[in-house]
Amino acid sequence: MNDLNRQWVLAKEAYGEGMCLPEDCFGYNEAGIPESGEGEILVRNVYFACEPAVHAMVRGVPGRIDPLPVGSVMRGSAAGVVVESNHPDYQAGELVNGSFEWADYTVMGGTDPRGNPVNKLITGYPMASAMTTLGMSGVCAYIGMFRIGKPVPGDTVVVSAAAGGIGSIAGQLAKLSGARVIGITSSAEKARRLVEEVGYDDAIDYRGEDLVGRLAELAPEGVNVFFDNAGGPILDAVLVNLANWGRIAICGGASSYQNPDVGVKSHMLLAQRNGLMRGFWLFDNADIIPEALARIGRWHKAGLIKDVLDIAEGFEAVPRAARGIFDGANMGKQLVRISDDPTA
Repeated sequence: MNDLNRQWVLAKEAYGEGMCLPEDCFGYNEAGIPESGEGEILVRNVYFACEPAVHAMVRGVPGRIDPLPVGSVMRGSAAGVVVESNHPDYQAGELVNGSFEWADYTVMGGTDPRGNPVNKLITGYPMASAMTTLGMSGVCAYIGMFRIGKPVPGDTVVVSAAAGGIGSIAGQLAKLSGARVIGITSSAEKARRLVEEVGYDDAIDYRGEDLVGRLAELAPEGVNVFFDNAGGPILDAVLVNLANWGRIAICGGASSYQNPDVGVKSHMLLAQRNGLMRGFWLFDNADIIPEALARIGRWHKAGLIKDVLDIAEGFEAVPRAARGIFDGANMGKQLVRISDDPTA
């Protein structure tokens, strides 16, 4: 362990209407390694997970998250190794994850800065798998697909942002349910990879194809389940093609992350189709997490679910990777590896 603690700090107050933080909001800082006190652990971070939530935690979410003050260390989903422990529930060498400071080293008690428990990663899996497929991404996919979508054999399931960290898992869960699965993504190359590598039955490049028309061709009986990470015109296109009694799980709204004025025009089709549209917040569905992790873990070990990861290398890669997710630069969950992975 060296004596340098690199940190990404909020260099200036976030500006602009979109969610994505401008590049000059990312400030590099060096500090000493913090000391853990009574009831605390010192964690050496290995991976950062680049997600819209990282940007939202800086800007704040009314009623959920206060804005981050300028000069504060940024934080987001991360995974690391406990290097020192003064806490009875954690031991040196254990792998943990949570909403941690984006720094080489961070100190906390049994909860992360958002008040959620510091999770011990499930053993027996690569660290990157344990923090994504068997972490928040997998759990979100499970909640939306099985608590809300509830696909059955023969259903047609559509997933937007299908090549993202959550979407790539949601589609695989739908396949395990016996459904036919169609992915919506942002390029022809990603569409190809969704079919050839991830196992989707079909995929649509919404930027290069007529989305409404292609959905009508691929789902002539209508869409039974839609796992939505996009909102806006993509949600509208699916509503036009929704089957009677169709179910829509709202996980994200990528269409509006950079343009808050984007809305949905076709919501009255829910009434005409007897449709259900419901959103969910991960931490309000904590009761289902043990079930989700147990089932996903079994499927992963059996080779029925595969990781779809995009891993950037090096501490300096953080701003580019964190901002690139808004441009669709990643295929799968975007991670940044900042130090040696003990499971690699």
